[in-house]
Amino acid sequence: MRGRPKENRVSDALLNATLVELAEGGYAGTTIAGIARRAGTSKQAIYRRFPDKTALAAAALANGFLAFRPDPPLRGSVAEDLRRYLIGLAKTLTETPLGGAIRSLSSYRHIPEIAAVFEEAENGQRLALRQVLIATPFEADMETRIDLLLGLVSFGMLVRGYVPTAYEFERAIHLVLGLVAPRDPRPFSGLPGT
Repeated sequence: MRGRPKENRVSDALLNATLVELAEGGYAGTTIAGIARRAGTSKQAIYRRFPDKTALAAAALANGFLAFRPDPPLRGSVAEDLRRYLIGLAKTLTETPLGGAIRSLSSYRHIPEIAAVFEEAENGQRLALRQVLIATPFEADMETRIDLLLGLVSFGMLVRGYVPTAYEFERAIHLVLGLVAPRDPRPFSGLPGT
């Protein structure tokens, strides 16, 4: 029993070091030796806990997702609850190595251990947003609304390389909830080239 706190410290150090290594070097550039060096431990200490790099990367990603602990909905305003959730998620993705680790592992979703972590995280995010939207006038097409809001985060991170700003989140929330009408498109002037 006396060794447990040290064991937990080593495991925590390994998970944190793995996230940083993934964020900085990508999955292909992350090595067990590099993780051990960053965590201040040995490769043997890693292999006592994890069978391989994939298992360690999946555990580190799962642990990184745990860093995001959203506040429960206040129920005063659906838009405010969504804003708080999305900004909290964005903050976690930008202020911890989780965002970089997600970017580096997103193309490895074909690996079952990594896919399972992404699926569990997405299910948790969707559940949290359902809890905001349930029993509101915005419950209709709830899954599509959730897709659009989470898609803003995913597209921003994976394609554009940044997390949307608070203003962009607010604008998207208002559009998704129908609180503001989309801007009128420019008048139709015929198809290009005609």
